[in-house]
Parts: sequence; structure tokens; C-alpha cells
Amino acid sequence: MVMNMKKAIIPLIGILLISSLVISEKPYDEAAKATFESLKSGDYSILEPYLDREMKKAFTESYFEAFRDQLTSKYGDLKSYEFVKEGKKGEFILAYYRFKFEKADLTLRLVFREVNGQYKLSGLWIDAVNLKGKEKSIPTPIAVAFPMLGGILAFLTFYALGFKKIGWAEIILGFFLVMITLFIQPIFQQLPFLAMGIKSNVDVVARGTEFIIFASIWLGFVAGFFQEGLKYFFSRNRSVKVALFIGLGFGVGEAIIIPLLSVLYSILGAPLSVSSISMSFLSMIERFSATLFHAGTTMVLAYAYKNGFGRKALLGLSIAHGIIDTFAAHYQLTQSQISLILTYSSLIITALILLHYALPKAKEEKEEEKIVW
Repeated sequence: MVMNMKKAIIPLIGILLISSLVISEKPYDEAAKATFESLKSGDYSILEPYLDREMKKAFTESYFEAFRDQLTSKYGDLKSYEFVKEGKKGEFILAYYRFKFEKADLTLRLVFREVNGQYKLSGLWIDAVNLKGKEKSIPTPIAVAFPMLGGILAFLTFYALGFKKIGWAEIILGFFLVMITLFIQPIFQQLPFLAMGIKSNVDVVARGTEFIIFASIWLGFVAGFFQEGLKYFFSRNRSVKVALFIGLGFGVGEAIIIPLLSVLYSILGAPLSVSSISMSFLSMIERFSATLFHAGTTMVLAYAYKNGFGRKALLGLSIAHGIIDTFAAHYQLTQSQISLILTYSSLIITALILLHYALPKAKEEKEEEKIVW
């Protein structure tokens, strides 16, 4: 009886093993493997045969190289990959794989569709990033709180410096100007890129070093002239103290609204940028410094307008702002540590110079104007 059971169990185990192997095989495994091998080696020819017609047009070799360079510059060399889960949307199969890099595990969403009996890659998206080692990612609510804290600390800094009579109407106006900036400024920035068929940072990087530099300058100087022009328009004919609170509202508004928008976009389906504790701390310093910068520029603009050199101040501050944002844009495109250092150092130094010049003038004023808008 026992022998009969053994004879029955052994074939059963074999059948179950074979069944599990069959179930684990996916019809698009070969295309997924080609995606991994191409990203690991940098050889586009491995992946190209597995791209569908539309993907070949969009995911060209230069685009592939730029995409891979961004991944490796951020996360190191690619080591391995594994299947996570599968979904379906219409004719498309959504396959999620965990690609393991040196510094992070990335969940990539590979979109496949069947073409003449073969599964072709139709889309490739970064769905999630998990940092590892000392730079592990932190929970999103904590990461979002850091830049907000930077803006709040800047607000408290001015309070500690003696500006205790807070102009709440002016701060609200600053928030309003941030909303204008966030929705109007990108239109001017993106128009030439859209005309050239460029829809993402990877598209910019794919066009080479010179184009990246020109793109960074364009993005930086549009931001500089747009924001300083907007603050100039609303701070002229105002006292320096009133202008301080307009600029302070602008800086605190950026520190609060931008992180909240990133969370909203993630809810709507866009990947949320991953953050480590060190990067979150840097974001706090950036927002603190940027808030001081915005308050400083607005004070200088108001003072300059009253003393007959408003346009010269506007031009100079717009250029300074443009240079800082050029470094920032270059970092966003290339992840260059030099650009990151230049962004922070130029921002902090400029903010301190502006405050050294403008704060005494704000303190000298005896009466504050009532802003009407």
C-alpha cells in the first residue's frame, strides 16, 4: 500500500513541478529579457527587434542611450531583474518587473502587445523607485514635509529679525503669484520644445551636450525673467516692507504648493520622485534659501523702483535668477553634481547679498502701506 502511494505521489510531484514551470513562463519573457540585457550592456540592437513600430519611432537609439545614462548616473549599474505582477488594459499587457541597480530597485512597467504572433514592447515606464543601502528612501509624507519646513523656517527667520507685524494680505498675494507662475511659465518654457517634438527630459538629453546646455539656459532665463517681472509688476509703488511679504509669500508658496502638486500628480498616475533623507534635507535648504532669495529680490525691486533704477534692478535680478535656474535645469537634465553645487552655492550667496542690501532699508521705514489688489 505504501509502495503504491509512493508510485502515485512521485508522478504527481513531477506534474506539479512541470505545471508550475509552464505557468511561470510568460509569452513576453523574451522581450523582457531583451529589455534587461540592453539596459545592462547599453546595446540597443538587443532590444530593437522587440519594439513595435510606434515604439521604434519614439524609443530611438539616442533616446535609449539618454534614458539608460540617466538611470545609471542615478542608480549605478544594473545587476538583475525579476517579474512582479501582470495586468491588462485593452489589447495591451502591463508587465511589472523589478530591475535591481546598485543603489536602488526600480519597478518598471513594460507594456506589450501581440504583433503577428510575437509580443512586442509598446511602452516603458518607471513605476516606483526604492533606494537601498545608506540612502534608503523615506515615506512620501515625510519627504514632502521637508521643503515645506524650509519655507516655514524662512518665514520664522524674518519674524525673528524683527518683522513681527505680518502682512497676511501680501503673503496671500505671493501665493497667488506662485499659482500664476506654475501654470503660465511652463507654457513659455515648453513651446519651442513642443515645436521640435520634444516631450520629456530624456528627449532633451538624447540630443547631446550642446542642446542640453542651450535647453538649460532657455529654461533658466525664462524662469528668471518671468518670475522677477511678475514680482516687479506687483511690488512697484510699494514700500520695501510690503514687498518683503509679497516675496516671502511667493517663496513660502513655492515651498508648499510644489510638493503638494507632486503628490496630486502621483495620485493621478504620474510617478512620484523618490527621496532619501539627505536629498530631503537638501530640498529643505533649497526652499529655505529660495524663500530668502524671493523676499530679497522683491525688496530690492520695490526700493529700486522708488529710487529711479527699477528697470536696471529688474534686468540685473532677472539675469542673476536666470543663471541660478540654469544650473538647476542642467542638474535636472543631467544629474551633474557640479551643477547641483553651483545651484545651491549661487542661490545662497545671492540671497545673502540681497538681504544684506535690502533688510536695513526695510527696517528704516516707519510706516507700512496697505496693499490693495
